This record gives sequence, structure tokens and C-alpha cells, in this order.
Amino acid sequence: MQSHLLAAAALAAGSLASTILLGGCAHPTRAQYDIDRGWSVYGQADATVRGREPEVGPEQLAKFVDSGERVVLTGTVDQVCRTMGCWLDIAGKSGEVVRVMNKDHGFFIPRNARGRTVHAIGFVTERELSVEMLRHLAEDAGSSQAEIDAITAPRKSVLFIADAVILPSGGLDAPAVAPGAGAGEGGAQ
Repeated sequence: MQSHLLAAAALAAGSLASTILLGGCAHPTRAQYDIDRGWSVYGQADATVRGREPEVGPEQLAKFVDSGERVVLTGTVDQVCRTMGCWLDIAGKSGEVVRVMNKDHGFFIPRNARGRTVHAIGFVTERELSVEMLRHLAEDAGSSQAEIDAITAPRKSVLFIADAVILPSGGLDAPAVAPGAGAGEGGAQ
């Protein structure tokens, strides 16, 4: 009887030890891995862990719309706001594109980031964009006046609101600085 109790206690202790070890063994997301290896961070990037934050491309964002779940989005920079770098479009492997807005206009990314691999950390939402906003975004994208004038109705859009955007270091211009902002604000950490 005593040997059964000792065996059960040893099994329970081993199970507890493996739970503690595995629970403490957090693997970084690809975004966190790249940050740890010197990629530039624009905005505020809190650590991300596989299994805690989903890692997705634009194709998988629909299931996270207005869920309140923090997501790591990865793809290629398709387009960047040419005025300040306050938004970017990220394309996935299938070519699907999502607009990424920098949270609260709190940071800017380099305007020459097109074609770069990119990670964004944030939340997915759906919003109706007014004609005025759609025209403003088209102007920032460098659309022709005819394309801007053709925008005549509001449109619902899935948007990714980024707390941070992560890009490979090197070869990028310094991001814009908001009028009235101090040096260093709005750029990479």
C-alpha cells in the first residue's frame, strides 16, 4: 500500500513539474523573434507569444473582427501613406490586402517601406469610412484626381488598428515627424 502511495506521489510530482516547465516555456511569435534580432519597431510592441496571440495573414483576419483579441499580422507592405506614413496596406500570400491604421496616429512608418516583409501587432475592426475619409486616404495613396472624385459613397472596411509595426532594419528612410512633435517621436524604437 505504501509503495502505491509513493508511486502516485512521484507521478503527481512529475506531472506538476512538467506542467510548470511547459507552462513556462513560451515560444516567441515570428514578430517577436524578428524584434529580438534587431528589426525596427514603430509604435509600442509588447512581447508576443505563440499560442497566446494568433499569427495570421490578411486572409485570416475576418474571424478576429471586433473580437478584442490581439493579433500578429504578417505579410508584405503593399502601399504606404505618402504624406506621413500613418497607414499601410499589408498584402498576404494570396494577394488579399488589409489597411493597417497606426493607433491614434501615434507613430509613423518609413514611406519607402513598400515590398518589405512586415509584422503588425494590434486589433481587427470593421468600420464605415465616410466619403471624406476615403478621399483623404486615396489622396494620401497618390491616387489621381479622377479616382478621388469617383469616390461618392461611404464604404464598410475591415481595418487593422496597429499598436506597433515591425520592419527589417536598414535601407529605410526616417519616418515623418508630426508637426509640433519632439525629435524621435513617431519613429522606430
